[in-house]
Amino acid sequence: MSRITLSIRTLMFTLAAAVVLFAAATQALADRLHLKDGRVLEGEVVREGDGFVYFKVRVGSLEQEQFFTSDQILKIERDSGAPKTDAKAPEAARPAGGPSGGATKRIAILNFGPPSSWQGEIDTTVGIQISADAWKKAVPLLEKDGVTDVVVRINSGGGLLLELQRFLDVYEKEYKPRFRTVAWIESAISAAAMSPWVLEEFYFLPEGNIGACTGFSGRLNAIKGIQLEQVLMQMEDASRKGKRNPLIMRAMQIQQPLSATIDPVTGQVSWFPDTKTGEIIVNPDGEVLTLTAGMAVRLKVGKAIAATPDELARAMGYEEWEWAGREAAAFIDRNMRENDRADKQWQVAYEKYERTATVAAGIQDRQRRGAEVGIARRHLNELKRLFSGNPNFALMYGTDEEWFREQEERLRRLMR
Repeated sequence: MSRITLSIRTLMFTLAAAVVLFAAATQALADRLHLKDGRVLEGEVVREGDGFVYFKVRVGSLEQEQFFTSDQILKIERDSGAPKTDAKAPEAARPAGGPSGGATKRIAILNFGPPSSWQGEIDTTVGIQISADAWKKAVPLLEKDGVTDVVVRINSGGGLLLELQRFLDVYEKEYKPRFRTVAWIESAISAAAMSPWVLEEFYFLPEGNIGACTGFSGRLNAIKGIQLEQVLMQMEDASRKGKRNPLIMRAMQIQQPLSATIDPVTGQVSWFPDTKTGEIIVNPDGEVLTLTAGMAVRLKVGKAIAATPDELARAMGYEEWEWAGREAAAFIDRNMRENDRADKQWQVAYEKYERTATVAAGIQDRQRRGAEVGIARRHLNELKRLFSGNPNFALMYGTDEEWFREQEERLRRLMR
């Protein structure tokens, strides 16, 4: 019996030693990720590519797979063998010419809305001054100039929801596969905040802000019901593509309470749809969220604050770069100015049309009334011309093809 007891004890000791050795071997194989913010994470490099790393971190009994770009990483100590590479990682997360070396990057800055330095020269409406079609047409100009990175510099008070999906598609399908595309935000409100939401890197000017994103239709009627639900779903999809928690944008769209907790070890931000669970109250009950630059960076919605283009390039992880894409930038700026001029022409023509048509209706003499109707018709034709150049005027000013038919009938009745 004593021999049996001794054998069992020997076996248990052997198993315990094996467990200890196995645990030690597991710890010995842990990779160490040194970040520029001073954190050192232990875990496993799961997958990496040109300028990005997926790193699995163990916190207690939980494992979290986190995404890092090379501009966040100081160095990696590898103990777990060769990581799996992924050549199909998003282009927006590829700062290949950053601290790790590579060819000098050619960075283009394109204006999404006129910067405040333009001092109110033109309006900032998405879908009127700011056109997704123009951004799509700028792609060949960027490629011709060898641009590697595109900075979307945003300063806009919002605009038309109709243009929203067009911009989401342009950035997701045209820009992200070709360029490292980042947003640099001065002010992004409503559609101007939602349009670039598929981009994975947001930077801010010191005075920058993003939100709120309440939607309106017609003449400032708040959207609701199924239309609101469609936009909420649309932005949930954009959040997924931009690798953000959908609660952030939801709180910008509706009165969604929001809180967050930042893990002191990993820096991971956890989001909660209330104001009680998280340690930081991000959006109180009954409000729609707007984030300042400082809060956005603290909560990892933004990567860094940069006051100048050179500061931005360094924040993107580059030591060497060239400013490029001047032809594309000039094209975008010229398009905004032309659209603004057409918008102002529309407003003048519309006012003149309404005035002359109203005057004509009050003239009893048929010949004099006919002359006034002729003037009104010329203004109506000018509106048609401007409408054909930018159908978004219909949403902005409540006119569409049916409206034009009604006006034609209105003028015909005046001639009877």
